[in-house]
Amino acid sequence: MINLLPEYLLQNLARIIFMMGFILLITIGLWNFYLTFQQGINYVKRLHQIPCSRCTFFTGDYRLKCTVHPYNALTETAINCSDYEPNNHLVKPILHQCKSNSKYSHCQATNSAISN
Repeated sequence: MINLLPEYLLQNLARIIFMMGFILLITIGLWNFYLTFQQGINYVKRLHQIPCSRCTFFTGDYRLKCTVHPYNALTETAINCSDYEPNNHLVKPILHQCKSNSKYSHCQATNSAISN
């Protein structure tokens, strides 16, 4: 029988095809990793547009995050919130002074920004 290609050429051709397939699989895997990474970066950028933590109505409590829209707080639907009010950092929070030395505990609210 006549061999058109010697055996060593067939072995080398098989090695070349195997290496090309292996390199193709590695390239496809790296490309998928790159695309997944880019989608993750875009998702994080979108989440950083949520203004809830800078809003006046945001409580910071996990039970009631927002007093106006409690179900939409800290979600993507809150990005264009119509009730967004920027938080004013100049006003200090209300402090409670409690007097417990009497028979009944009396608490009164004082605002340190108003009283001098």
